[in-house]
Amino acid sequence: MTAADILAAFPKMSVLVIGDICLDRWCTYEPDTSEPSRETGIPRIGVVLTETTPGAGGTVANNLVALGAGKVAVMGVVGDDGFGYELVHALRQRGISSDLLVRAAGMQTFTYTKLINARTGEEDLPRLDFISTQPLNPTIERLILDQLPLTVDNFDVILIADQAETSAGGVITTAVRELLADLAPNYPDKIFW
Repeated sequence: MTAADILAAFPKMSVLVIGDICLDRWCTYEPDTSEPSRETGIPRIGVVLTETTPGAGGTVANNLVALGAGKVAVMGVVGDDGFGYELVHALRQRGISSDLLVRAAGMQTFTYTKLINARTGEEDLPRLDFISTQPLNPTIERLILDQLPLTVDNFDVILIADQAETSAGGVITTAVRELLADLAPNYPDKIFW
């Protein structure tokens, strides 16, 4: 099968991206607005524009939509916080189903904020990451483990996005990884990757 054959079949394909679905925030700042804060005396960074995009597994889903995949959905966990709502909005804007995302109270949505200099277009300040340092809640892990076998039938391709950058890990726990490994041989016509 050639790349052209694969792309020709894309409009009929349904793809599930399971794993770490994050929010990327691109904050353009204007260096000329940097002045000491009245409260702290520390120089502020004056953000003049913020763009949000799906990150990690969300980037994969976004790229699949851009390539013309017929149906793209994500399965993962987001916090019940503002960044979680921004992420769901960014996914839906791009035609990516977020119906299989679990909202977790008390968990922070993985969010990566890049500060871009308006003058140079360069990312020249440290990135600000909002991370979760706790392992996946066992109740939420159970939800994913129960839902995954029921969901696989609805997709041609299942892509695994294991990208959490903390020692606690993310959605792809040992139990989720083992379930995916057990499911794959039962679906020889599906792609698990």
